[in-house]
Amino acid sequence: MFLCTLATHIAKAETVTEYFLDTVDSGEGSWPCLFYELNYNTDIAVAEKAKWYLRDEDESYWREGIGPFSIDKNKFLVTQWQSTVHPILIRRHFYLTAEDLAKIEAGTVTLVYSYDENPKIWLNGTLLVSTTGWNDNNYASLRFTSTRKKLLVEGDNVLCVSLQKGEGGGHIDYGLSVAYNPMHDGIRSPSISPEGSEDALDSKFKKQNSIYDLSGRKIMEQGARSKGVFVKQNKKVILK
Repeated sequence: MFLCTLATHIAKAETVTEYFLDTVDSGEGSWPCLFYELNYNTDIAVAEKAKWYLRDEDESYWREGIGPFSIDKNKFLVTQWQSTVHPILIRRHFYLTAEDLAKIEAGTVTLVYSYDENPKIWLNGTLLVSTTGWNDNNYASLRFTSTRKKLLVEGDNVLCVSLQKGEGGGHIDYGLSVAYNPMHDGIRSPSISPEGSEDALDSKFKKQNSIYDLSGRKIMEQGARSKGVFVKQNKKVILK
């Protein structure tokens, strides 16, 4: 009965897509970023040894820019990038709240990217994509596994990309989105006593010990605590 009720709620809820990082394809157009143009393709490997893609990179010498970037000024509503002359490094920062992370845990996170050429894409220091060639005006996509979702953190995040220079055209447009079922009337945080004491929190769990994950498995017994999105009394709750 419980699983049936939960499935009915999810089926009736409307799926919502939010963009943490917009793309032209999402209808939002241009996006702010930091970028750095290199001289040779071999400079990308040098920059990787210096771990340019980490969140705490010194950005003093980076230029502020507006993406997407392309050698063709009429493509993607872009900033021009002389892709036959310079490889490029790009950093896009975005901020996530605890509420965002709850949506991410319960939803589907997708990275989309249109590129030319040979991109490498990094999230908070971890390599997500390394491929060769180009995909013209098309967008490749990468759906996050639960492991990849854990790369996202509360606060500042950075999604970085490097592209090599080539003989023909060159461009980059990339972004990140989450699709989820809002179930607005069922999302709430558990109340805590004004003192917010550990004893008060433990007492609440002891009184309401029937807590399930989103697959319907009971995951919390008396006195235990966890963080994330759960179902309690047929309602979706966020435990912080």
